[in-house]
Amino acid sequence: MALWIWRKFRAELPDDWEMLQFSRDSQHGRCAFADRHQFRLEFDWRVVDGPPDFERMISDYSARLKQQGAENVRTLRKESWRGLAAELDDKPTTRFGRHFADESCLVELVFLWPEKRNVALEHAVLDSSEFEPEYPGGLRRWRAFGMDLLAGASLAFENCSVEPASAEMVFAGSRRRQVERFARRGMVSEWLHEPVGQWLRSWAGSELHVNATATSEVGGHRIESLAGERRGPGLLAGRLHCDAAAWICPDDGRLYSASRAAPLKSTPGEVRLAGARFACCSRLSLAT
Repeated sequence: MALWIWRKFRAELPDDWEMLQFSRDSQHGRCAFADRHQFRLEFDWRVVDGPPDFERMISDYSARLKQQGAENVRTLRKESWRGLAAELDDKPTTRFGRHFADESCLVELVFLWPEKRNVALEHAVLDSSEFEPEYPGGLRRWRAFGMDLLAGASLAFENCSVEPASAEMVFAGSRRRQVERFARRGMVSEWLHEPVGQWLRSWAGSELHVNATATSEVGGHRIESLAGERRGPGLLAGRLHCDAAAWICPDDGRLYSASRAAPLKSTPGEVRLAGARFACCSRLSLAT
């Protein structure tokens, strides 16, 4: 089972389930996971004013399923999760909902079973699906697309680009005065034809004035890092302090990179990114 953390919630899913659809909206969104054959799980969240009327929700959804020709419709319960099972077009499906009071959020999980409902797997996923609390230092953990990272909790999830052998997540504050980027790239031998440190300078941006560079060894990983300054967005934005790091993980051969930019006066100094904020394997894991 693999751990996924998205929008303040965590779940452990089978290793071959990959996220194919996702939403950036923190108030109302959806993620969908699939194996190599079909979609297997939908994860929906919605911020609500108070606890929902589960009895009414289940009754309404049950009625809709029956109108669509569903058979063997029945209610389910797993501790705090309220659910419904049905067979539609001869394929079983189960839906569960739970209200997380501390987050004022309604979470729904929809399982799409290819042939037969796997109760043990269903319960394992439900048991692992929990709220992920904020970490010390005002950080929020995300784990997806092979990346395990801690982003500033006050930053908005701005963008996520996922392509073959490439994934990048960007978090930003108001007017982009704070920006954090985390990326993972594969097939390194096919396109990386320069030292990692030199590539890092290009990835960090040509507008960055580099003040210092360093090479270090952490858990068997050769970490290239740099620190510098650049001008912030807008005419009166002032200067931003920037840190960036990159390395190739010896375990999976992929190139990992992370950067952080913040107002110069609010940054106490160099921020350690490799391991402290971004991890690739057990030898360079987050200190959580």
